[in-house]
Formats: sequence, structure tokens, C-alpha cells
Amino acid sequence: MVNNITKTIDQVAAAHPEAVVYDELGTTHTYGDLKRATAAFAAWLDQTALPQHGPILYYGDHQFEMAAGFIGGAKAGHPYIPVETGTALPRLKSILATAKPQLVVAIDDFPAAEVGYQGQVLTRDELSEIMQKEVDYPLTHELTGSDTFYILFTSGTTGSPKGVEVAHDNIQSFINWLQGPLFDLPEAGRFLGQAPFSFDLSNFYWLVAFTSGGSVKAVPHAVVQNFGQLFTVLPTLDFSVFVGTPSFADLLLLSPDFTAEKMPALTKLIFCGEELTPSTAQRLFDRFPEAQIFNTYGPTEAAVAITGCEITKEMVAKEKRLPIGFDKPGVTTSIWDGDRQLTEPGAHGEIVISGDSVAKGYLNNPEKTAQNFFKVKGVQSYRTGDAGFIDSAGMRHIIGRIDFQIKLHGFRVELDEVRASLELSPLVKQAVAVPKYDKNGKVSHLIAYVIAAKNDYESEKELTAAIRKSLEGEIMAYMMPTQFVFVAAFPKSANGKIAVKQIIAEANR
Repeated sequence: MVNNITKTIDQVAAAHPEAVVYDELGTTHTYGDLKRATAAFAAWLDQTALPQHGPILYYGDHQFEMAAGFIGGAKAGHPYIPVETGTALPRLKSILATAKPQLVVAIDDFPAAEVGYQGQVLTRDELSEIMQKEVDYPLTHELTGSDTFYILFTSGTTGSPKGVEVAHDNIQSFINWLQGPLFDLPEAGRFLGQAPFSFDLSNFYWLVAFTSGGSVKAVPHAVVQNFGQLFTVLPTLDFSVFVGTPSFADLLLLSPDFTAEKMPALTKLIFCGEELTPSTAQRLFDRFPEAQIFNTYGPTEAAVAITGCEITKEMVAKEKRLPIGFDKPGVTTSIWDGDRQLTEPGAHGEIVISGDSVAKGYLNNPEKTAQNFFKVKGVQSYRTGDAGFIDSAGMRHIIGRIDFQIKLHGFRVELDEVRASLELSPLVKQAVAVPKYDKNGKVSHLIAYVIAAKNDYESEKELTAAIRKSLEGEIMAYMMPTQFVFVAAFPKSANGKIAVKQIIAEANR
């Protein structure tokens, strides 16, 4: 049982100093390395002029220094803000404007000038030099209890990302659940580390591994993007626990080597981030007949995941859509129609989460916090915007979104953020982004409906290419629509607003 995240990691490190905690394609770091690095960084931070509990932004990929920085900062009482290398500049500017970090730890080159950042930037070389020092660092003011442990920025409905403040006890509750009887994780488990730290799915692998004596098999973003390299590396990683989205599993299933014969150590597959379909689960059982598959559900605002269950072969054979499981200890999910809770089994409504996993709210955004967070019988609760129901056995099910927020390849995407990004192009007068669904009800890609600004391009193909080029560095790659449809006007609702639902319906006929 974890009662203090940083103390638990130090205890594990003291018990197993020579054990490998982090493996970056053969470059390994031990628990002893982790303890030394985090202590030295925490001691250095104590000598800076950072305000108490002031957040630190970390900019990088899957490097060991990222995770070590998070923990070192937590030891010194500072929450972390993970930002992925290559983040679009408007998004990065918005994060900086909201969080106002006085320190950026730049594991990769940080575009300080481009985003107008005036604070201190610590480079990877400087950080590595700090982390090599031997320091005896007692834990006296580490992050605990209701202290904010990390701030993770999600999409925003107005085009601006929202910073979710997750407390130490929120994420600690999640860690203890993952290490409990439902998942029965292997001792000293070896976790696949593919999701970026800016995606809270990553907490499944690195925080759970660090607090249990496990290790992370980290896969850099460049390798994930290069399928040939990814498929070559995959069987050599020797991981025992897969953590990822169904979309990433679908990608790995393209490799003939993603099998129990080539990867006998893989015995647990845990899914979160988007809907796990019976077809994907069946193909995984075909490849790994003895492995266990788990489906989980939860938004960033409720510390990663709050429901889960093992997916059986019987479920796959008979269910059209797989369940998301039962509530974790400390959490209650309920179904609401507006402000009225629905109690009859099978009643459809909005999923509301209450309990110890629910975050504090959105950083420096009291209006949005008040809209989405509230109390149910005095307990912190969150309106998810997800539609679902609870069956007669108490099993939870999700049936989709009640707003315009979608999951695309595991990433949470607000359609309005995509629209706002598209309209940064001088070639776009107005835009609407809508999802295209496949036969399983999953979002396969985004379609952009565009009213073009005046231009001299002779074909829509040329115009599309020009718009894409004009948005380089302005929009996250996973948010870029794969299809562009040019129109003269958008359909409007009775009150004059763009009829987005009508466009979505037309796109999916």
C-alpha cells in the first residue's frame, strides 16, 4: 500500500539499488541512479527562488530525466507539468500563460524565444550535471495529501487547453488500485512505456512501476512513428505488461512478431484512453491466448482511470460493445439526467464520478471548474460529458460523448480546438472539424469542412496542401484532419449557430 509516493519510491530504491528502473532501448538506469538523481535535483531546487508549490514545466520525450525530474520536483514540493516535444506553439503559449511556471526543464530544445518565455530554462546537460551529485536529502516538504502533484493540460472547448490539477492523494489512489487484486500485476513487472508523459495514460506504467519495484521499457516517439523500426524493436523489449490504447494495439497487430511465441513474457494487456472493441480484443486473444486483457475507463479529471474489469473470451464472443468495468475503491460513478440522478438499471445518461480520484479542478480557471466540478453529498464530483449506463449487475458501460469532445487514436480532442487551430491559416475563412466513425463506432479520422479565404489555387488538392503547410507548427499532428471538404457556407440552426451535429450526421451517412 502506497501512502506517500516519493517515500515509497525511495524505499524501493533503498531495497533494490541495483535493479533497473528505466530502460531506453538499452540505455539503462537503476533505482540507485533514480534515488541519487531525484535527491540531487530536489536539493538544487531548494536553493532556487521558486515559490512554494510553484509548478515546473518539463519539456521532452521519454527520457529518464523527465521522470526523474518529476519525482525530484515532488520531493522539493513542486508539481510537474509534462509537455511533449514538438507541441504546437499556440498550445505551448497557452499552457505557459495559464500555469506561469518560473522554471522550464528543457530535456529537449525548448523554443523559449518563439513563445516569449522569460523565466529560467534548465537544459538537459545542466540537469544531468546536477543529478550526478551525491546528496543526502531528507524528505521534509515533499508533495503529499491534497497538494497538487501534477498539472496535465487537456483540450479546451474554446481552443485553449485546460490544466487539470491532480492532487497527490488522487493519483496515489489510482496507484494502489493498479497494484491491487484486480490486475494482479507480476512482481517487478516490466512495463511498456509508449504513451508520452503529457498523456496521463503514462501514469499506468511509470508511476506504478516506480512504486512497485518494476521497470519501464521506454519507446521514444520517433521509434513509435517509424513502423519498421517499431516492429523490429518490439520483440526485443521483453516487457510483461502492455499499457496503451486500443489504437496502438491495432497498430502492433500489423506486425507478425506481435505474438505469444515471439513475446512470451507478455501476460497482461491493460487498455484505457478510448473504446476497446470486441474485434481488437479477439485478435489479441488469437495472438496471446493465455494473456489477460483488462479494460479501464476514466478522464484526466479523475486521475487516469476509475473503472475496470477483466475482459473474458465469453464477453468478446457475445457483446457488441465491451463494458468498462466496476468502480475502483474510493470512487462511485452514477448516471445523471441534468441534475437528476438516474437509479434504474440500464437508464442512459451522463456519467458522473465522485470520490477520492476526482481532481481539484482546472488551474486558474474558476469558471470552467464551477461548470464541471461539484459536490455530491459533500464529495468532490465531476461531470464527464460521457454518456453511459449501469446494468443490473452493477457493471458500467459507456456509449459515447454527449458533447463534441472525442477520442482519436487515444488522444482526447475537442473539435473546437481543432477548428480554432485550422482558422489560424490565412487560407481558411471559417472551419468546422467533425469526426468520421468506423463500423465499430470508433473515430477513424477527422474531416475539416472549410470556407476558404480568397486564393489563387487552381484545385482543391493544391489548396489543401497549402493549408496543411501553412499550419505546420500551429496544430498538433494528431489533430490535423485527414480529409478536407470545401463549402460555400455552413448549415445554421434556428438561433443562427453553425449546425455542427447536422454536419457530423452528413459526414457519417
